[in-house]
Amino acid sequence: MTSVLAQQVSLLQAISPGIILFTATLVLFASAITLSFLIGSKPSVVKPLTGVLMIILFLLLGTVAIEFSNAATPSYTFGEFASLSEALSTHRWLLFQLPILLVLTTLMILNVYGEKIADRNATAYRVAVTISIAISFAALLSIAFESMI
Repeated sequence: MTSVLAQQVSLLQAISPGIILFTATLVLFASAITLSFLIGSKPSVVKPLTGVLMIILFLLLGTVAIEFSNAATPSYTFGEFASLSEALSTHRWLLFQLPILLVLTTLMILNVYGEKIADRNATAYRVAVTISIAISFAALLSIAFESMI
């Protein structure tokens, strides 16, 4: 009985809040890709897609906040500003910045066009939204696979 309880406690200690937020972000990106393919045929999908992208943005920013805090992950502290430059210069953080920028861009496109993005003259913007979401998802998947190595 004690060993089962000890295994459960060690499992809970191994799961960090950053991993939970990252996993939730991956799941929501999968739904955002699906919604982005439906924009051309169903303009009413724009509002749910915008909502999902807002949640994704908050999850990404929350993951960044957890990584830079000492609450759940090891800190990168070597000096006052050295920690920030070291964390942002690594390959993982460079990849992690891409989805944040692309999600912000996608949200701007969706807020400007709204449901008119389904019009014929907005084809380039629909493609840009879908490609931005797909590239962001691919970047997060590469981070996940990189973290497993």
